Amino acid sequence: MKLVCGVGELGIPAMFAEAKRRIILHAAVYGPFSKSEVHILGLEKALARTGFNSLDVIAVQPGIGNGWDDSFLTALRFGISRLSIDDELELSQSFLDELAERHPEKVNVYPAGNLPCLPLVIVDDAICFGQYAHSCVHAPQGFWGCVEADVEKLFNWAESGNIPLGATADEIAAFRLVSECSRAMKCSRNVEGVDNGCIRA
Repeated sequence: MKLVCGVGELGIPAMFAEAKRRIILHAAVYGPFSKSEVHILGLEKALARTGFNSLDVIAVQPGIGNGWDDSFLTALRFGISRLSIDDELELSQSFLDELAERHPEKVNVYPAGNLPCLPLVIVDDAICFGQYAHSCVHAPQGFWGCVEADVEKLFNWAESGNIPLGATADEIAAFRLVSECSRAMKCSRNVEGVDNGCIRA
């Protein structure tokens, strides 16, 4: 496992650019991505690759009340006005809408129905994770870890609801992170009790 100070040390734009199969973003708000040319170029390179299957994004969306969104957004952007948070939510949504319009067959946007527990970025079999905190120093500047795991296998475990006997401690720990994404995507399919599937922006 790799542990760094600040998400920039993980080289996520380069990871995007090299992605072969799938990227999953569970980082709540994506306004900063829309302002980062290297992140956009990395995503576009992955999406243009013939064998690349999907970019799945779990996002807190403007105007959707979940009961937890006010307290979560206060922690996510601690010390910033609610108006500024709302502006960032709108920017995030616009960025995702434009991305999905350019790549409708590969970009899936899921509204966050569950309270997000931590920011996650999965690129093929690399799982990157940070932490949210009530701090004026926001998540990108916190500790970030990165582990390699068989993500497809762990998603299958999450779908079945069973961890096989003999699973290693490393696999179980990585499974917890994959489960956070799996459950978030399932929850968005059942917002207000309706099975919507993913929302293609």
